[in-house]
Amino acid sequence: MGVINVTPNSFSGLGEHLSPEEIFNRIHSFGAIDILDVGAESTAPMNQAITSHEELLRLVAIFPLLKSLTIPLSLDTYHYETMISFAQIWMDHGMSVPLIWNDVSGKWDQHVSDFLSLHPNFSYVYCHNLAPTRELSGKHMEVEFSPRTGEAYLEELASYLKPHARERVILDPTLGFSKTYEQNWCVLENFGKLQKMVGHTDWLLGFSRKSFLRKRLGIEKLTNENREVLDLYHGDLLEKIKPQLRGTVYIRTHRPELI
Repeated sequence: MGVINVTPNSFSGLGEHLSPEEIFNRIHSFGAIDILDVGAESTAPMNQAITSHEELLRLVAIFPLLKSLTIPLSLDTYHYETMISFAQIWMDHGMSVPLIWNDVSGKWDQHVSDFLSLHPNFSYVYCHNLAPTRELSGKHMEVEFSPRTGEAYLEELASYLKPHARERVILDPTLGFSKTYEQNWCVLENFGKLQKMVGHTDWLLGFSRKSFLRKRLGIEKLTNENREVLDLYHGDLLEKIKPQLRGTVYIRTHRPELI
């Protein structure tokens, strides 16, 4: 899953506004990917939330670049209004490839049920996020975390994910969200064990440019130079955990060409 952020304040980028040409070139530099994931709002804790209208405008602006897609498009948004409005635009233009709602909110509510009911060919990513409401999805690091570690934490996370392990749902433990430094590493290093606990076949795993990787490498501020180091480290980690992965696991990454 190749990631494109169309936002000026992405935590994983350098805060640049990409031109349509730069976005086009970035997508084509990815090589062979299975899903394109596009985000138009940063949920980094230091950023202010934006309205669904503003988010939709950012997505509509790059729609011409997406019309030639032959793979599923994933929208990284917690706004139901954004997802439904964009889905309507997608269908009005006769797009044949399916959409995926990558809903970072972690809130399985009526909006999710409605989305899956209205769009039987689309899929949904259910994420782990302890933010109190859908609207406060970006405040996930301000809540009280579980004190558990190791096997006990994996069991807790499995209990959170398992009730929604169903058809057309991709489960994401959402590394970097609502977790301590130690809990992030516990999930990454024992991901296969978590999969076995839940018993689901379709997963998303995203740890590209996450702050817990930066912390281990001693990277305080992201620059072009150390971003390259971080991306290569991500690839090395992926190689180490590959043998334990089960079923279908989409790797969400900013640099799919490296893996």
